[in-house]
Amino acid sequence: MFKAIKRVLALFAFLLVIAGALKSLFSWVANSSNDNHEVFSDEDEREPQF
Repeated sequence: MFKAIKRVLALFAFLLVIAGALKSLFSWVANSSNDNHEVFSDEDEREPQF
């Protein structure tokens, strides 16, 4: 029983590490000086002019 609980906790910890690594990777890409990864360009953020 304790072996199963240890394995579940180890799996949960492993998933947390992977999630943290992905979050830091996406944060690094968002903060990089290369703007090719932006979803919206600066022109899209402006309000439309009629």
